[in-house]
Formats: sequence, C-alpha cells, structure tokens
Amino acid sequence: MAGDDDLFQMELNLHPNEASGLLDIADKALLGEHGWDLGFWAVLDEGKVEDCIAAIGHREGSPEEEGWEIERLHTEAVGAAGKTEDAEAITRDERTGFVYILGSHFGSKSGPLQPKRGFVARFREADVGNVTEDPAMRLEVSRESFVLHRLINDALKTEGPGLIPLGEQSHGALIAATIERGEKEEKKWAGLVRGDDYPINIEGAAFRKDGTLLLGLRFPTTAGGRPILVELDGIDRLFDPGDARPEVVGFWTVDAVGRNGEIAGVRDLFLLHTESGEELHLVTGNVDSRDKQSVLVRDYAGGRETVATHFRCDLPPDSHSGELPGEFVREFPTLPRVEGIAVTEGGRTFYVTDEDEGVHLRLTRLLVG
Repeated sequence: MAGDDDLFQMELNLHPNEASGLLDIADKALLGEHGWDLGFWAVLDEGKVEDCIAAIGHREGSPEEEGWEIERLHTEAVGAAGKTEDAEAITRDERTGFVYILGSHFGSKSGPLQPKRGFVARFREADVGNVTEDPAMRLEVSRESFVLHRLINDALKTEGPGLIPLGEQSHGALIAATIERGEKEEKKWAGLVRGDDYPINIEGAAFRKDGTLLLGLRFPTTAGGRPILVELDGIDRLFDPGDARPEVVGFWTVDAVGRNGEIAGVRDLFLLHTESGEELHLVTGNVDSRDKQSVLVRDYAGGRETVATHFRCDLPPDSHSGELPGEFVREFPTLPRVEGIAVTEGGRTFYVTDEDEGVHLRLTRLLVG
C-alpha cells in the first residue's frame, strides 16, 4: 500500500491556515500574468468567504519542489447579506467558467447548525485577471438559510439510500438545538429544520460534464457506513431572481472506507474529465476530527479512527444514482486531515492538508492499486 512517506511537502502559510479544498486553475492567461506554469485555487475555512479564497502557483522554470507561491484572491462580496464561514468545497462549472465555493452547511462540533455556514458563492475565473490587484473580483454570494439542508433532507427521505441511524447526542446537539434556537429567537428560518432531519455536512463538490453538481457528504453516511454523494441540478438558480431552486436528481454511494474504520465520510472530490468518461477521485476519512467536543465522534466510534484514503472510480455515463466500487489509490496513515485533492491531466495528484503549522500541498504520481 502506498502511504504518505513518498510525498514531498511544501509549506504554504496564509492566515487563516485551515485549508479545505483544492481546484486546478484552468485560465492560461491568469497563470501567465503571475508567471506560473501550474496553479490551484484553495479555500480556507476560518473567516468570511470573501477573505478565504487563495491561489497557489508554481513559478515557471522552477524545480518542481521549489517556486511555490500563495496569494489571497482580492474579492468584493455582492448579493446576499449576512455572515459566512466554513468554506469547505471548491469546483468549476466548465460550461460557464464559474468557480463555486460551498460552505459546510453544518455547525460547530457541539452544535447547533449555523446558517452562516450554509452559503454558496461563485466568481468567473476568466474575469480575475490578477489575483491581488484592483479591481476586486466580484464574488456573488447566496446565503438563503437552510435551502440545501431542506432540499437534501427531503430527497433523502423519499429516494435516498438507507442512512445510518442518527445518534442521540448528535440529534440533540445538531437538530433539536437548532429547532429550539429558531423558535426561541423567532428566526426567519424557523421551521426549515425538522425533528426527523439529518445534519448535512458538505466537504466536497465536483461538476459533471452535463452541468449537474456532485456534493460529497462527510455526514450522514449510509447504514453500512459508506460515503454518500448527492447529485444536484441547477445550482445556478440560487443566484437568479425568483423562486426557482436546485433539485436533487440522485444519490451515489461509494464503497470507500479506509483502514481502522467502519464508517467514512467524504473529505474532498475531484472529477477528471477524460476521453473515455468521468473519473471520480475522492478522499474519505473520519466523520469528524478527533475532538472531545464532537458529538459525531461520541456517537460513532467506528468513524473516529478511519485512515484518510484516496480512492478512484468511474462514473457511469447518463446515470445519476447508483453504487460505486472504490479503487484504492493511496492512504495517509499519519495525516488524518487531508482536506483537498486535485488531479492534473498529466497524471499528477496534489493534496492539501490542514495542519497546525500552515497549509501543506503534497504531490505524488498517481498510483493505482
């Protein structure tokens, strides 16, 4: 088995330093503006979304293990008012050129669910020009409380896979406490979280060729502890005037649980579009970080020590639901917090990890088990 011992590491410090997603930069003009031959977008989950998008670039002509730079994207938030926090996923719709960033739609480790984490934002990559200079990049933000929570929960109840039972502590802290807060404080969103709901924790996203969006859930999992992907159509409707909403068109389950675990959730997704089809790469791992405050860790001991692992699988064309076998690529026994993955057309896989001393980008040749 391939571990993390043959990866090389670049320390890329940028406060706040909690990395939570990775996406290749496709715009060649933007790369050329900065003198980069390769670049990535990353999201950082501590702070407002407009302050938490970074560009990581490799200086053209530098050795592969040198010449890496990181810059914060200069943005101006437009659209929905309100606080945002906990950016967890970043992906690009190749049809429109928009890069989308999604919040976790979750809450703190001890609850309750927090509307400020339930946002979707986007910017058009080709309009950036320069990462740091004026004019600021227009970042559209949609933060309608619990809209995706409600859509996904309703679809899970009618057409989703069988889910792992929601633990008593998790229900109390993440669902019951949210309902109580909404009623007590007379929030506009009161009633949108219901007693038989599951807390939704989004950690990965990837657009398919037809424009539907895969969302990778860290929680909930299937009854058998397998990760779940939600397939959505029309995520762009959140930015259009009117009452149109995205719709859930299907659910995928992936047999992708790493060592030492009975349960695994998605940590990030990347969809590689090839001539032969769509190759899905995902990192899975524990259902929450090993923290005494985490109600999920207390309720699901089998998901506490799951080794972070990279799997791949082929998505069947013209299908929106099904069961996918996960093919082992590599595991990270000493790195429980692998937060992002991006695969280049040249067959190289990059990972970003969330560690105490900064953001680390890790690179390896793609290994197929």
